[in-house]
Amino acid sequence: MGFFVHVVALFSGAALMSLEMVGSRILAPFFGSSIYVWGSLIGVVLTALSLGYYTGGYLSDRFPRLSDTSIVFAIAGVWTGLIPVFSERLLPVLASGAPGIPSLLGASTLLFFVPSLLLATISPWCVRLTLNRIDSAGRSAGLLYAVSNIGSIAGTFATSFYLIPSLGTETILRCLSVSMLGVGAVLCISARPRRPKAAALILCAALVFGLGPSLFPGGSAGVIYETQSLYHHIYVVEDGSRRLLKFDNSIQSGMYPERPYESVFPYTDFFHLALLFKEDLEDVLFIGLGAGTVPKRFHRDYPDMTIECVEIDPEVTRIAREYFGFPGDEEIRVHTADGRAFLKSSEKAYDLIIVDAYYADSIPFHLTTVEFYELVRERLKPGGVLASNLIGALEGEKSKLFRSMFHTIRRVFADTYVFPVNYSPGTESSLRNIEVFCLKPGEGFGVPQGKERLIEKARMLEGQRATIKGLPGFASSLYEGEIPVEGAVFLTDDYAPVDSLLYLY
Repeated sequence: MGFFVHVVALFSGAALMSLEMVGSRILAPFFGSSIYVWGSLIGVVLTALSLGYYTGGYLSDRFPRLSDTSIVFAIAGVWTGLIPVFSERLLPVLASGAPGIPSLLGASTLLFFVPSLLLATISPWCVRLTLNRIDSAGRSAGLLYAVSNIGSIAGTFATSFYLIPSLGTETILRCLSVSMLGVGAVLCISARPRRPKAAALILCAALVFGLGPSLFPGGSAGVIYETQSLYHHIYVVEDGSRRLLKFDNSIQSGMYPERPYESVFPYTDFFHLALLFKEDLEDVLFIGLGAGTVPKRFHRDYPDMTIECVEIDPEVTRIAREYFGFPGDEEIRVHTADGRAFLKSSEKAYDLIIVDAYYADSIPFHLTTVEFYELVRERLKPGGVLASNLIGALEGEKSKLFRSMFHTIRRVFADTYVFPVNYSPGTESSLRNIEVFCLKPGEGFGVPQGKERLIEKARMLEGQRATIKGLPGFASSLYEGEIPVEGAVFLTDDYAPVDSLLYLY
């Protein structure tokens, strides 16, 4: 009996943590992957654990047999098997309603509170079953909780490092559901007196969730490829004449298959403005790849440039090459690494560094701090240029993150130029892409000052050094108004609350 009790405790711990890890992937397509998603999920699970431990202690005194836990596993298995249905029906409603933390907490609670609470009852139940002698009660309880935690560790590692990269979230949930139902059936069969009808019913439920048709009704419209990576749920979507790359619910980039070098999103063309500040660009580094729209265009239009990219997710690189016509390593080398870690380990200096590692629901905080921008400055040649794509507003409630990042950048780069995309006076509070160009002083340092001189230089370069059409129009977007930094946060590695500054929460 003792062996089976410990096996059940081990399994419940593994199943609970596996469910929590995959939970972030269920929520991400609707709510993103910010710290708020993890905070709500962990908070809901911890609340369920607290109530589950108390409930398990109470139930174990009333039903002191291991077979009595079969109903707990059966209900948890059924609920877990239904999570794909719940998420498909409920999460779009919650995400499209009043945005923010209440909706996120509601979604986490609806999906994961019940199975987490049920699985949490198992550990105290098993402790009750192993207490035979009072003089060894502490040792027995300690061993049981150690076994349960070993299961939790195994479930965490297996789900994070193997299951999520290898399987879809629905498949993982089905496996968890069938496993819980299978354990419940075995416990029914092992009961005295045996419970064959209950076991048969639980096994039927296992067959429904394990072998039945997909619970997701038809998949997402227009999706031609879908995969899970260590970092994202990635979709390639055909949307009319466009092919889009999506991470969770965030559109990252796009391409017209019939016109593969034409920009789908206007902000990507603004990066050609770097030529206004330094014509003789040779060594160029992109941090963040996406579909590779800009480096692909630079490679074609400026053959004298040596272009490198840094992308943390190898799946993104593979998809860019397979679905978006991005060149191979022999033409554009892609380093698989975190952008900041790469800059720290590299000794190479660049004429232009482009940072475009931002997506709609979050931004890596370590790419926003003063320490990061100091590192970028070190890796720029004298007279080098930093170009960064940000999303935000120039003024108002939705400008908190942009103003904080601008405030931080200005501490490192005194010469900073802001180009809001699709800007017109009176739209300062509107969300948009904002391109920020920063210059490192060097020998012979000097660039056109003011909008009119930038436009004049753009006209000189257009059709010659600069191949992109409309460069003078992009230059005319230079924002010459004051960007208020009062109340903005100076972002450091020690304090960079970027998730709370995002307009989404």
